[in-house]
Amino acid sequence: MSQSVQVSPNNSTPPTEKPQSRLFSLAQIALGIAGVVVLALRFPDLARTIVVFAIILGVLIFVHEWGHFQFARWAGMKVNRFAIGFPPFIFNREKNGITYSIGALPIGGMVDIAGLGSEEEMVNTAKGEVAEPKRDISRPFGQRQFQDASLFGRFMTLFAGPLMNFLFAIILAIGLFSFVGRADYEKAQDNKVGLLMGESPAAKAGVEEGDLLIGINGKAANNSEALRKLIHENGKKNLKLEVLRDGKKLEKTMIPEFKEQPTADGKGSEMVPTIGVVFTYNPTTLVYEKVGIGEAVKLSFTAAYRMSAQILETVKRAFTFKLTEVERNGIGGPVKIAQTVGQVAKDGQILPLLELTAALSINLGLMNLLPLPALDGGRILFLGFEFITRRPFNPKWEGLVHAAGMVMLLVFMLLITGRDLMPFLKTIRF
Repeated sequence: MSQSVQVSPNNSTPPTEKPQSRLFSLAQIALGIAGVVVLALRFPDLARTIVVFAIILGVLIFVHEWGHFQFARWAGMKVNRFAIGFPPFIFNREKNGITYSIGALPIGGMVDIAGLGSEEEMVNTAKGEVAEPKRDISRPFGQRQFQDASLFGRFMTLFAGPLMNFLFAIILAIGLFSFVGRADYEKAQDNKVGLLMGESPAAKAGVEEGDLLIGINGKAANNSEALRKLIHENGKKNLKLEVLRDGKKLEKTMIPEFKEQPTADGKGSEMVPTIGVVFTYNPTTLVYEKVGIGEAVKLSFTAAYRMSAQILETVKRAFTFKLTEVERNGIGGPVKIAQTVGQVAKDGQILPLLELTAALSINLGLMNLLPLPALDGGRILFLGFEFITRRPFNPKWEGLVHAAGMVMLLVFMLLITGRDLMPFLKTIRF
């Protein structure tokens, strides 16, 4: 999750920072590289996942923060620091009064804008320990603080991060559709069991992860779409599932259970028969259909719209406690996202990885626009209050709200990361 916009206390100079020697920075980099090498030797799949995930996340965070950075400068705000990753910083370079940094923890980023205070400083402001930022439109262009800019300038600075994520995803999709073509995913769906839902009909019948499902009730099926169609046709009838395991044919009997699942358009739900199996995806069998640039643009915007609608529908279901089991199992934090990236990277196919990158960029943009404290959407919400009332919200209370929101987000991330890590930790053997 990107840290969006970070802003500094009420001064026009970069915050002082304890000098960090080049030798110490090089030592940190060397230790990091050594750690990756050791990890690669012991757990090559895990090392590949971490490296690819860090690269993708770094690119998406750079795009997001670059949006904040550029619009802040266009609005005449003073930017103290542009950073990818969180401290400790292993690289710092100052140019034109701006410190460009790379953090040791590649899980976020920030654009430090003079004006309102970081989350920690927001708490201090709420306690009355620091002076509230005062608007002063007489400050020269390039030296203005966040609150000095117009309401539109502040809005665009906050909105620019998610906006850049959307544009990046659409441009990437246009490039893929134009130069590679439109993928026919139905023909690439596999019949291999990748995941079993707990206490599902398939799990109770003895189906195992890695099994190949080759038929139902005497009818052959060589892909997941055909299998789903047969399951749907049989409804509540007994299913005789033909399974291929280690070259041996087995037969498993079960009765499907009906589960609520979102509809294809993401606007509702329906009850469908399911056996509790998630199939693997085989990118090597993807077939691409060439399209023109006009069609590529149309497909890109359509795909972005549909994905956004599905994500927002899932968020709505989460807040109204209406998530299905499939949706709950699909929600995860950085660990689950990294796991998905690792699975795609393991196949060695660059195109599905680029498609996943575009999807993650849209996800990052939308999540940051949620009207929650400490996120871009939460800050925009306070600007909306100012627009309606014609006066800014009390900075002390706003600072406290954002600080509390940041704590809640961190706790939530720790909880969901712990949940995602448990299955992995159980499989490690040293």
